[in-house]
Amino acid sequence: MRAATNLESEADGKRNDGFRAHHVMETQHPVEIRELPALVSGVASGDKTAFVAVVVRFKPLVFRWAVALCGDIDEAEDITQEVFIRVHRSIRTFRSDGPFDAWLYRITRRVMLRMRKNNRRRPPIGSASDVYITDPGGRVDGQRAVELIRTLAAELPLRQREVFMLCDLEGRTPAEVARLVGVKDVSVRASLFKARASIRRTVLASHPRYRDHQT
Repeated sequence: MRAATNLESEADGKRNDGFRAHHVMETQHPVEIRELPALVSGVASGDKTAFVAVVVRFKPLVFRWAVALCGDIDEAEDITQEVFIRVHRSIRTFRSDGPFDAWLYRITRRVMLRMRKNNRRRPPIGSASDVYITDPGGRVDGQRAVELIRTLAAELPLRQREVFMLCDLEGRTPAEVARLVGVKDVSVRASLFKARASIRRTVLASHPRYRDHQT
């Protein structure tokens, strides 16, 4: 597994000294707590501490997005690294009148699509029957069910996959997801309906006994 702290890309030789990895993730100083607008302004002006704070605050979220979008841990780490490289470069393009997480999500999505196009990598998807297991008493193993759902979600078309991930796995409302993804609320709801229906059909087809647990 590639080190998540290595934010320098060999493919891009030009790096600002303030962006070196040891300043980002291995700083010996505590991260300063500031409001987001102040952090964004600080990063734009070259404040290394502000950039460290942005990475620490948003890296887990970006990594979760990347895993859900690409379905591969190693690839998600590469995506996360590249996202913050781009954040460092393009922070001045962020419009303060818009939500920062929506801007960040769009960067994450673009990076994933570009890497997937360049690498032609596919997520390692197992069969649903390999993931889903019930205990001897016939009860649904909750953890295995979650793994099954995540596995099936990774096979959905991108729009359905990201909407399902943001709504059902992260607990965001369709309105919030519409803001993040940059589409209308009705489009989010339609994609979410299709995603849920697809997953449900696959689960019931692969495991008929699951019908017994439906209410």
